Amino acid sequence: MIEPLAVGFHAAIQGEAHLGQTAVVMGAGCIGLVSMMALKARGVSEVYVVDIMEKRLEKALELGATGVINGAKEDVLERVKDLTDGTGMDLVIETAGTEITTRQAIHMAKKGSNIVLVGYSKSGEMTLPMSLALDKEVTIKTVFRYRHIYPMAIDAVAAGKVNLKGSVTDVFGLDEAQKAMDYSVNNKADIVKAVIRIAK
Repeated sequence: MIEPLAVGFHAAIQGEAHLGQTAVVMGAGCIGLVSMMALKARGVSEVYVVDIMEKRLEKALELGATGVINGAKEDVLERVKDLTDGTGMDLVIETAGTEITTRQAIHMAKKGSNIVLVGYSKSGEMTLPMSLALDKEVTIKTVFRYRHIYPMAIDAVAAGKVNLKGSVTDVFGLDEAQKAMDYSVNNKADIVKAVIRIAK
């Protein structure tokens, strides 16, 4: 679990996350949740999480999100406008890897802010509103994995700044490895993070 958390910290660092900001994380899968926790650990004042799966949004609240937005039930951009008095988010971390959420990231970012792209799209290509990105002078940064972040991630967990175990929703024994894989593939709406316990 330290490995995905390192990705979240790398995203937060790329975004220059700091105290006093209002941020949004697009996607509440494992990487979205660890990104949210990394932002909180770095002192970001308000962190909102967007997803379309209710169970994942519930987990985000449980793990410390300031608030959540269900993109299937409400207008994400209007909600962000309301939350920020129309100015937009100080930082946007995109972990879902879809064109719609990446386009939304550009729309909801404050002028002069950072957007960090973490999620991979299926095709690897997207059509984005670049004229709006230029108008806002946003800085778009990307994350592949992480670099030299493990010690920071371990320290954050050891200090109690990140509830890493809380992101686990399902635990399987080593002899249930195939069941775990099948369950994870076929039950995306019910699983946030499944792990295989190797030791007793």
